[in-house]
Amino acid sequence: MRLLALVNMTVMVVERCGGHITLLFSIWKDSHLARLQGSRGAGFNISTGVEARVEFLSSNTPETQAKLSAGELLDIPAGPVNDGDLQIYIEDMNGRELENSSRLYVDLIDELRIARLLRPEDSYSIRIKLELPTSQGFGMSAAGLLAVTRCFSSLTGKGTEQQYQRIAHRIERKHGSGLGDVLGMSKRGVELRFEPGAPGSGGIVEHFTTVQPVLVVWQHDESRHTSKYIDDDRWQRAISQAGERSVSRLKLKEWDFERWPDLMLESRNFAQESGLQEEPARKKLLSIVRKEILRLDLQARVNVRLCMLGISATILPRRLDSPLTESELGNISEALQNTGIGVVETRIH
Repeated sequence: MRLLALVNMTVMVVERCGGHITLLFSIWKDSHLARLQGSRGAGFNISTGVEARVEFLSSNTPETQAKLSAGELLDIPAGPVNDGDLQIYIEDMNGRELENSSRLYVDLIDELRIARLLRPEDSYSIRIKLELPTSQGFGMSAAGLLAVTRCFSSLTGKGTEQQYQRIAHRIERKHGSGLGDVLGMSKRGVELRFEPGAPGSGGIVEHFTTVQPVLVVWQHDESRHTSKYIDDDRWQRAISQAGERSVSRLKLKEWDFERWPDLMLESRNFAQESGLQEEPARKKLLSIVRKEILRLDLQARVNVRLCMLGISATILPRRLDSPLTESELGNISEALQNTGIGVVETRIH
């Protein structure tokens, strides 16, 4: 349904987008074109993420009482039309409003209007509910952008999925909030990003699907913004060298279900070789998680891997043909919560 056809109607759409976890990557941000910037790397999509609700409120199109003359033109030409208002409300996973965080979405709407996917004169209410913390490597900014664009796509019927993905990727790069999350989210399951860039504009990604319950964990009093690392020459060099070595090895064979052990090996190599694992906050988190898993005698069942680039980790099955049970996940979750670590159970999606 097109908004152009709506008169004195209120239309509201709710859409979701799960998060994305990067396990290893290299940085490609030197191109002048945002659509060609990004990362090569690997990771997976999760079901927990962002819910967006977009409501069409009104339009600033002026009502005119001008009558048609004997000809076909209006006696009084239409005047200038002001841009529609935006009401943006962002709620964190604890139900608290996130203030000073709307710029990401204002820029998104501006881009959608420039691309003529939205009419400038239309007003909207946009409510965004985050289900995981920000700046912890869970792809919340990309998930929020994609959830909102899905709402607008449903409301207007305009554009293609890749058009919206390219715009979301460009906004991510403008804000330095992500490199390869949008490209990774363009496919389901476990993904390998062969080439950096936006979906359909240079970015190339392969994937395989699997349904696996997993845990994501994080340190409450710590966070890291992506730009802290990708804008630092020393970190950029260390990360990219380690990431390129891992990607080059992962590209050697077909990307399918049987490559899970290779991904687990390379994600461990990347964390060590890049130096990210040695940062004190990450080192402390890993130590706590591994200690509790050893205490529960579950070390033979799970892999613990860092989420890039937060102070966070994910607890994964060692083998995809032997998923972690609800009992195992529950025991790990309870043990970690007792240490003060944030925990959410989700699934590879």
